[in-house]
Amino acid sequence: MAGGHVGKETCDLKAAIVFVTGLVAGTGCTIASKALFQAYAIGSNGEMQQFKPPLFQTWVMFVGMAFALPAHFINEHLRRVKATPEELKLIDAEPKVTAQTYALLAVPSVFDLIATCLMVLGLLYTNASIWMLLRGGGIVFVALMKHFVLHDALTKPMWVGVAIIAFGVMCVGSASMVGASSDADEDDATAADSAVFGVLITLAGTFVQSVQYVYEEKVMSGDVSAPPWLLIGVEGVTGTLLSTFVLYPLVWLLPGDDNGSYEDPINTYTMVMNSPTVFYLALAFCVLVFILNSFSVLVTYMMSSVWHAILDNFRPVTIWVVQLTIYYSFSHGQYGESWTDGSYLQLAGMCLLLGGTAVYNGSIKVPGLAGGPSLLEGSSTMASSALSRSPLITHNRSPFLDSESRSPYVQRAVMDLEQRGANPMVLGVGASKKEPLLPPRK
Repeated sequence: MAGGHVGKETCDLKAAIVFVTGLVAGTGCTIASKALFQAYAIGSNGEMQQFKPPLFQTWVMFVGMAFALPAHFINEHLRRVKATPEELKLIDAEPKVTAQTYALLAVPSVFDLIATCLMVLGLLYTNASIWMLLRGGGIVFVALMKHFVLHDALTKPMWVGVAIIAFGVMCVGSASMVGASSDADEDDATAADSAVFGVLITLAGTFVQSVQYVYEEKVMSGDVSAPPWLLIGVEGVTGTLLSTFVLYPLVWLLPGDDNGSYEDPINTYTMVMNSPTVFYLALAFCVLVFILNSFSVLVTYMMSSVWHAILDNFRPVTIWVVQLTIYYSFSHGQYGESWTDGSYLQLAGMCLLLGGTAVYNGSIKVPGLAGGPSLLEGSSTMASSALSRSPLITHNRSPFLDSESRSPYVQRAVMDLEQRGANPMVLGVGASKKEPLLPPRK
């Protein structure tokens, strides 16, 4: 893949490896997270308990993200070591990362922390495949906020796509409730209530993440020039500190069913140490989070928006297939998920989500509605693959010295810099003058 160039959709071997690694890491990350909630271990009271501390998984996720910070500094060092004298001049001309930059980058971490806590809690009560599909509803939230807050008007076909996606999310949410009624460990009313809670809390987390993305684009995009690994690392460190010193003391004091607390960190630590399965699942989750974030950056800067969309669409499918395989072929029903009466509705909802996304992007034309060119072919910032990613990553400069390695959505950042009289080549975004700039946001 030629560095995210508009209209180039071929995939070379290096880009294919990155794509597959990102898909495997993304699938494994979600499966490891759900498997943790399905594991059992001896707690601090000496009894066998189900391992279900949602804040612990949030903490582990941010620890995994924090490893991106040393990766950033290593990458910056290697850039200088390998650079020619001319390239060193360009590096020295890049905006310096100041204390103010770190403070600004920490702001999205608060949104990310809230969103992650809500979504991890939702995963506790929802099948991994349904949970992943529900996160697709974020496209609806971001698209609506793009239209009403950022004034990036949606076309009629895009509105049709948003409506289809919203209906697909409703079907997937309903599938969770239908499938939960077959749970042998709970009565129908309790299972249905848990399913409803899981769906609503997951959608709430998705909404908060959508607010984060709109906040980044509205307030911060163009004002913060930071390599993606720096952004991810700062969010990881900030989230780890907030989870450790703010949220954990709070949930430890709140009443609940975890040794009298909502979440008891001592009980969690005891269970992790008492169960090799829990320990290695937590370790795998942490490592996969780092790999997923790292390769998501590589996908962003190596591949076109078409391949971004393919990756987004494949993850729910691979997660569901792997979960079913684990349940029926490898774990004798202890891990993974079974096929239930609600799975048929889930399958229909997944088809609606995929079809609605294709309609939204203009890949499928709606009869009777005049539509413009495909959003994916033009690498539009309104494309579904752009809506589901942080603008601070997709709109800022590449973490690599090679100017060909850049996000296909970086044109807006280049446009903003040119409007402010800056030289985008000096600042490291390196857009080709042959590529058309997107029209300015109203």
